[in-house]
Amino acid sequence: MLPRADLNTTRPPASLEAPTPVVSATDSRQEIFRRLTQIAIGKELHATVDAMLDDGTYLVKVADTTARMALPVGTRVGDQLSMVFVAREPRPTFLLMQQGSTTASLSTTARLIDHLLQSAEQDGAPDVIPGRTPLVSAPAVAATDPKTVAASLFRALASSGVFYESHLHDWISGSRSLADLAQEPQVQLPRQASSNPAHRTSEQNPANIDLTRLAAGMRELGSGAQALLDLMREAQSQPGNPATTDVDVISRAPEELPTIDQESGRLINLQLNALEHHQVRWQGELWPGQPMEWEVSEDKQKEGSATPEQSSWTSTVRFELPHLGEISATVRLTDSRVHVQINAASEDAAESLRQHSGSLADALEAAGAPLDMFLVKRNESP
Repeated sequence: MLPRADLNTTRPPASLEAPTPVVSATDSRQEIFRRLTQIAIGKELHATVDAMLDDGTYLVKVADTTARMALPVGTRVGDQLSMVFVAREPRPTFLLMQQGSTTASLSTTARLIDHLLQSAEQDGAPDVIPGRTPLVSAPAVAATDPKTVAASLFRALASSGVFYESHLHDWISGSRSLADLAQEPQVQLPRQASSNPAHRTSEQNPANIDLTRLAAGMRELGSGAQALLDLMREAQSQPGNPATTDVDVISRAPEELPTIDQESGRLINLQLNALEHHQVRWQGELWPGQPMEWEVSEDKQKEGSATPEQSSWTSTVRFELPHLGEISATVRLTDSRVHVQINAASEDAAESLRQHSGSLADALEAAGAPLDMFLVKRNESP
């Protein structure tokens, strides 16, 4: 007779439980693959080297996942790495951007900018746009035709090359003509002769030379995207060996800096200064034999200001006139309000300028920008 089970007892039947869930190695690798393939192509990620394995590979934590990678010789546990995800197939592949916990890696563009700024500082290159020709032909033109002077000042900045990329965008969108763009120094810079006879014929034709150079510049705009595509193709062409690592890593030495001629470096330096300081300086001749300095800047709004943001610009000119001596004039334009301050070298010059303030006020009123303040001082900087 079989023993009867006691159904009234409170003692539970004996059982065994696994201390941790049982997960196969295959499932773990599939989970790693799934997580890594969710990363967007081209995204830069920070990684940490957690451990070195007996076979020389490393366990690296990246994107909240620990994966096995083959890293360059000299990598140590604890190193912080920067990687760019470049391919999903045949396996997740990263481009190694930097190595070591204390070594920072700059892009080629960043290193080029740093090189240009340091070279300009060492050479003492002024951050000023040089005027190649006088703005007007004679003093009489400046005195009787202020519109011509204003148009000449506008062209001096517009065709200086500082705003070349913006103007190139205008040309692509159809709002700027090729003839206008051809006046800028970037288009006129000499280029290396092509070994292709067809290219030489095209460049020898004056009608095609500007368009040829612009087309070459447009091709250079896509170099960054092309570099990423090349890395993806390289990653896809590498042989896969699942028994070695979970992911592939491409390690490359820093690219050499491209060669920049002196004039191009000067233009880039001017553009960087304009971006940083919101200011452009021009130096040349107002008319033959009459030097002038001109500075245009955008006024920054004070932090914490309760007033609505409004456009405010300051234009300052400095020159030495035969009868008035050294003169500097600052014009500040805020919306439709105009403030003018003039500094003169002598009291006689200051008094003469005050006497003609009415003519200035009438001219500004007629132009739709009434004079809000006019001040003449002696021997004071604006």
